[in-house]
Amino acid sequence: MNRRDFLKTAASAVATPAGERQSCDVFVYGSTPGGVAAAVEAARRGCHVVLACPKSRPGGMAASGLSTTDAVRTHLFGGLVAEFVTKVFAEYRSLLGHDETQLKLVHNGWFYEPSVAEEIFRRLIQGEHAHLRWIPEHWLERAVIQDHRIREVQLTDRKGMAITIAARTFIDGTYEGDLAAAANVPYRVGREGREEYGEPFAGIHYMNWRTGQQIMTPDTGEPSLAIQAFCARSIFTDDPVERVPIEKPDTYEEHLPDFLPLRGDFLSGRVKGWGWGTPLPRRKYQANGEIEAHTSLNLPGASWSWPEAGRHHRERLEKFHVDHAAGLMFFLQNDPGVPDHVRKKMAVIGLHRREFADTGHWPWQIYVRQGRRIEGRAIVTQHNFMVDPKTGRTPHVPSPIAIGEHSFDVHPCHDRRYAVDGFMEGVLWYPNKAFGPAQPGQLPYGCMLPKNVDNLLVPVAMSSTHVAMSVLRMEPVWMTTGQIAGLAAARAHERSMDVASIDPDPLPAALKIQIDPYA
Repeated sequence: MNRRDFLKTAASAVATPAGERQSCDVFVYGSTPGGVAAAVEAARRGCHVVLACPKSRPGGMAASGLSTTDAVRTHLFGGLVAEFVTKVFAEYRSLLGHDETQLKLVHNGWFYEPSVAEEIFRRLIQGEHAHLRWIPEHWLERAVIQDHRIREVQLTDRKGMAITIAARTFIDGTYEGDLAAAANVPYRVGREGREEYGEPFAGIHYMNWRTGQQIMTPDTGEPSLAIQAFCARSIFTDDPVERVPIEKPDTYEEHLPDFLPLRGDFLSGRVKGWGWGTPLPRRKYQANGEIEAHTSLNLPGASWSWPEAGRHHRERLEKFHVDHAAGLMFFLQNDPGVPDHVRKKMAVIGLHRREFADTGHWPWQIYVRQGRRIEGRAIVTQHNFMVDPKTGRTPHVPSPIAIGEHSFDVHPCHDRRYAVDGFMEGVLWYPNKAFGPAQPGQLPYGCMLPKNVDNLLVPVAMSSTHVAMSVLRMEPVWMTTGQIAGLAAARAHERSMDVASIDPDPLPAALKIQIDPYA
C-alpha cells in the first residue's frame, strides 16, 4: 500500500460505514504508553500503522492519574522513555519558566500532571501523522486466525459501526491482553503457587513490609485467583480558584460499609491522619491506594474479574472504583466519626477543574495494576530479578531486549478481613526499593511472543508470573518493550517475515536501549 492509499483509507476509520475494510502494515490495539511507543516506533521506521483503543484519550494510566513514574534507577532507561521524560521537562520549562521550586516537583520530567502527560503522548502520535492513524473509542470484537497468524481484526465504535483491519503484524498494547485473548492465545490471570516455578513470594502471601519478612501461615505459597487491588488514582487541589467541590455520590450508602471501619481505625490510633497525596506542580496532588491503610482508594476484590471482563462490565467496574474514591473523600470531609483535625485538613481540597474535565474531574482510566499474562515462548519469573550468589548478578537470558527494573510491588489482594497481624494479604513492598531482593534483570524477546501466533507481539501483558509482573508492570518498562515491538514489526515488514522469525538481537542497540544492568 502506498502512502496516499493508506491515508485515504485510514482517514475514513473514525467515522466509517458498516463493513468498511482497510489494511496497514502494523496494527496496534491499546494506546497505553506501551501501545503508543510501539505505534510511534513502527511509524518512524516507515510502516503504515493503525493505533486503535477503547478510550478517547491516549496515554493510559500515565495520562490518567499515575503521575509519579515508577522507576528506581532512571539511568537504565533510554529510547522513547528518555525522549518522553525530556519532552515533559521541556514542557514544564515552558510552563513554569524559572520557578525552581515548582520545577523540583517535576523530578526532571519523571513526575507530571495527567494533562501534561496526555499532551506529550498526543504530540508523539501527531508527529507521525504521515504514517500513523489513531482511532480512539473503538472496541475490539474479534480476531480472525489462519495458519498461526492473525489475518484481520474487527472493531466497532460507540455507534456500533464496524471496521475490519488487516495487517502483516499485530501488537497488543492493552493492559489486559485483549487482542491476544481474541487470538486464542493461552494466558494466566491469577497467582501461581510457590511450587510451579519455585518462587518464594508466589501464591497466598503475607509479609511485614516494614521488616521485609514473610509472615508464615498454613496456606503460604498456595495458588490463588485473587489479584491485587486497583484504584481510581485521583488528582486533588487546595487552590480555591481551581478547586471543584467533592460531591456525595449517588451510591454513597452502597459504599459506606467500606468506610465505616475507619472510625475504629482513627479511634484506636491505627490511623492518625490522612494525606492529600504526592505533590505535583501547580498545587495539585496525586492520591493513590495504600498498602498500610486497611481502607484507602484501593478496592481489593473488585479487581478480580476485570482482566477477563467484557466492555460493559469493565465500564461498571470503572464507575464502581470512581464512586468508591468519591465516597471515601466525602466521608473523610464530612463523617462525624472522622477526627476534627482530619476533617478540617481534608475539607480544603477538591478536584481540579483543569484535569479530567470530560469525566467529572475523576480519572478516565482506573489504575489497572495487572491483567492477563500470555503464555509465551519464554516466561519471566521471580528468578529473573534475583541475584545469583555464585555470579553476583541476575541471570543472563537468550535474546534480551529490555531490563525489568523495579522492586517487587504488589498491593493487597484481599481486603482487611483477611489481614494477619495487621498486614494485608498479597502485599509485596519494600521501603528501600533499590536494596530490596528484586534487582534489575533481563527480559527475553520470547516473553512478548505467544506460543501459537507468529505475527503478534504482546509487550504489556507479556509472558510472566504474578510475582514477576510486579516488577514488569511499570510504564517505563512497558514503553521500552513496546518500542522494541514496534521496531520488530518494522524489521518484519522490511524482510516480509513474521515477528516470530526475525533476529531480535540487534533491536535494543538500534534504539540505544540498555540490556545489561551490570554493564
